[in-house]
Amino acid sequence: MRTHKIVASLLILLALAINALAQSGNMVKGTVVDNGGEPVIGAQVRWKDTKIITVTNIDGEFSIPRDTKVKTLVISYIGYKTQELTVKGSTVQVTMEDDAQSLDELVVVGYGIQKKSSITGSVETVKAEDLLMVPTTNLDQSLQGQVAGLQVMQSTGDPSTAREAAMSIRGINSAPLLVIDGVPRFGTNTSDGETRLSDLNPDDIESITVLKDAAAAAVYGARAANGVILVQTKRAKDNGKIKIDYRGQYNLQQATRLPEFLDAYEFAKLRNTAVANSPATTVEPYTDEQLEQIRTHSNPNVYGNESILDYLDKTGFSTTHSMSASGGNEFVRYYLSFGYADSKGLYSGVKRDRLNYSGKLDATLAKGLTLSLDYIGSNSTSKNSSYTTVDAAYAFSPVQVLRFTDGSLASANGNNPLINIYGLGGYIKDNSRNSTINARLTYEVPFLKGLSVYASGTFDDNHRIETKFDKPVTLYLYDEKANTFSADRNTLYPSAKVTQGQTDRFFTSQLYELGLNFNKTFAKKHDVGATLVANYQRLHNQVMEGVNLDKSSFPETIGVAKDAKLNGDESINERASLIGRLSYGYGYKYFAEFSFRLDGSTNFSPDNRWGFFPSLSASWVLSNEEFFKKWNQKALSNVKFRASTGWLGNDGWVGSYSYLTNYMETSNYGYSFGGSYRPGLVLNGFPNADLTWGKTHDYNFGTDLGFWDGRIGLTFEYYIRYETDKITAAPEYLFPPSTGANGSVPSMNFSKLKAWGWDLTLSHRNTIRKFKYNIAASLAKNNDEYLDFGDESAQLPNLRRKGMSSMVWTMYQADGLFQSEEEIRNHKLDQDGQGNVTLAPGDIRYVDLNDDGKLDSNDKTYVKNSSLPDFDFSVRLGASYKGFFINAMFQGESGYKQNLRDMYTLDNGTLQKFQRYHLTDSWTPENPNAKYPRIKFATTNDNNRLPSTFWIQNCNFLRLKMLNMGYQFPASMLKKLSVRSMSIALQGSNLFTWSTLKNMDPESLRGYPIQRSYGVTLNVGF
Repeated sequence: MRTHKIVASLLILLALAINALAQSGNMVKGTVVDNGGEPVIGAQVRWKDTKIITVTNIDGEFSIPRDTKVKTLVISYIGYKTQELTVKGSTVQVTMEDDAQSLDELVVVGYGIQKKSSITGSVETVKAEDLLMVPTTNLDQSLQGQVAGLQVMQSTGDPSTAREAAMSIRGINSAPLLVIDGVPRFGTNTSDGETRLSDLNPDDIESITVLKDAAAAAVYGARAANGVILVQTKRAKDNGKIKIDYRGQYNLQQATRLPEFLDAYEFAKLRNTAVANSPATTVEPYTDEQLEQIRTHSNPNVYGNESILDYLDKTGFSTTHSMSASGGNEFVRYYLSFGYADSKGLYSGVKRDRLNYSGKLDATLAKGLTLSLDYIGSNSTSKNSSYTTVDAAYAFSPVQVLRFTDGSLASANGNNPLINIYGLGGYIKDNSRNSTINARLTYEVPFLKGLSVYASGTFDDNHRIETKFDKPVTLYLYDEKANTFSADRNTLYPSAKVTQGQTDRFFTSQLYELGLNFNKTFAKKHDVGATLVANYQRLHNQVMEGVNLDKSSFPETIGVAKDAKLNGDESINERASLIGRLSYGYGYKYFAEFSFRLDGSTNFSPDNRWGFFPSLSASWVLSNEEFFKKWNQKALSNVKFRASTGWLGNDGWVGSYSYLTNYMETSNYGYSFGGSYRPGLVLNGFPNADLTWGKTHDYNFGTDLGFWDGRIGLTFEYYIRYETDKITAAPEYLFPPSTGANGSVPSMNFSKLKAWGWDLTLSHRNTIRKFKYNIAASLAKNNDEYLDFGDESAQLPNLRRKGMSSMVWTMYQADGLFQSEEEIRNHKLDQDGQGNVTLAPGDIRYVDLNDDGKLDSNDKTYVKNSSLPDFDFSVRLGASYKGFFINAMFQGESGYKQNLRDMYTLDNGTLQKFQRYHLTDSWTPENPNAKYPRIKFATTNDNNRLPSTFWIQNCNFLRLKMLNMGYQFPASMLKKLSVRSMSIALQGSNLFTWSTLKNMDPESLRGYPIQRSYGVTLNVGF
């Protein structure tokens, strides 16, 4: 840690020194405007074939040091055609032409940068300005709806959780590989100390590129089968005086949806109905006198009438402050940034603070020799109460008293949800510290133009501490006869103790890389590119855990280890790789690319450690053919066809030492020795020395069309993917209890999966004088099925995986509700094992799939799990006029279903989950077409609580995901204030949700609700 601080301090000192030495000599000045005469802000201006670069300010003005050997300036900006201008004097005026196709735009790809026009694979990029429009402190949420084929499902709105949004590319039910500034990470939702998307400062992001097919992702080999997300952070862009940028944002947050519970009187009446429908229950119904007391709330210390949700703050908030400084000259450039984000939840103690800092230095040490030094760090603290408040709202009935009339907290079997809401009973805290140092030395070989070699080293040091501190809170009981209050002894010491648990996670990584890049154009038509990289990466994970540490009332004291349990784990993973890519382009019409990665991993046995993953891709730009150009039509301006095939590896996130027998120490099995009991060892995992890489063979076919000079664009892609030797947990029937497996079955290569689908993006942009607007819509469809799942001959036909999706539920087939006693008597399937004597009208009817007359596990079947939606879609809108701007995005899912059995049925005889829909839409003789079964007390194995298709519910939704409107202040006003740029905007996210699921948020379901936010953002540049 001390070393990292020294490096950061040196970077800051160097940056200040460099700024003092910035050139102020012979300069070329100019202005860049668009067709309407409006300044183009942020356009890149550089001397051709040099690294002398600057960007235009808010007035479109620039100033660049003169290069005595080069006379040509190159001006480029996204959405405009690149201009080359021969400079004769000291002042220039440049008018940019619209180019909605942006084919000269540079795109970050694996181990390099390519022009958009030359890309042959499936690649899509999200720019920084699009990410920052979404008012959130977490980068993962900003990606929702941005890329066709990238599904982002946010399962919670809790700001304190370490869980990120679930991401998948083209329907794959696994996290894609995350690559930050060229360094591969384990994934986008890891919890073992790896850097995650939510650890990054959104203001530090330059772009995010999604690699969707094998041609684009093959250079990442064994970890790229689930797709790749490339994150490129910002660096100094130009040579010149220091530039300072600040962004501040404040948001108010509310739940998109909260459950609608019954009031106490409605609940009590419904409870009486359940008692009447449950002959075997011992629960007594409320008497008429009690019902009247509940209705009038005349006995408040016995019968309550409030919902836990009434105690929530209802409004949370988040704030963001980010500042960066960059500058330099043609020899040295620097970039410094600092960011702070703070989020508070809907109840006391739920919050997260994150601090980000970075320093980057690019220095030309000699002609052609460049050194880049980066330091990126973050510290975050998340805090929550010891229990889940929103879930508690389902666990306590409205009749339950929460607070007595004397102000004391009431005891409900030793618990009270207000302990959590007020943060009285302890906390769960997560402290994370992440730091990365990267050094890269690049040399441009002088005797072979276009050839460069580099050596780099990246070092990660992350530490995460999870602490759970519990302390008892005295609760009270009420004696109605004596009208007295007394403490519940179960909430007092020694029945209740102060305890603490702590988990320390240490993660370190070293990545060493040697590589060469060659790019050259021969005879003005032949573009040749080559990349060769060798790298070695070592990942080291350590976990130490202690639970049940007896404590004093102060969490900082050392715990007593009387009842403590100590655990630990350590793993080392090493990877070595050789990566190569060869590309060729002819006349801007024909492009071909071959790439490969040779990967070795210690996750597998020495005999199966290496895998070779190649890809081949090509594209044809039909619109650049001479015969097409001679075709005198103005509608179709760009036509490009792409095709690719390739192989990717997949280690299935297999843990280290999977080929060795693993044992676990446990107190459940042991022996006595010397008068003391000694824990024993049990099998923790079967080894599989034959386990090797899962293999994915991918085909991708794409078409890019542009109409009317790119004002309308269309991209369509179709893919087919075959996963062979798929790493899958072995079926448990292959490892019965006699093997000692105890449920710990090994991973095996034995299944084959086919996946297919398509992505579609349609866009339109135009400029009408000073009014600009853009529209983009994306839609993606995904399917998959097993072509082979090993030997399933012993399985019943309804329990065979072949022909089924990789995501399934195992459940009974429901056939509606019984409507009469006659239907029950005539039903041939014995559903309760007692001749259906416990069934009544309003109960669920099941299908006898094996026709044996009894309901058991042989009647279960596989049903496609659609919690990963079939269709993912979004619509993005934007417009600007004379400084005013507005942007919006709608995002949604279709073919999205969830198994909501546990969210609608009643657990173990309790009724607390009752909501208003139970009252209005449960079966009664007067309401035979109801959606839900009859109201009754349910047991664990109750007929209506069995997993079945009855409880699968359509959860399709459409959200107004983002709305952003504001004003960019004119340069004439800002000059007087010595301000380079300034804008202010109002923004909101998740403002409206339309869903077929009416009583809970379709993404978070019964958990902490997704947040609707409203806020304001200020951007200032100096």
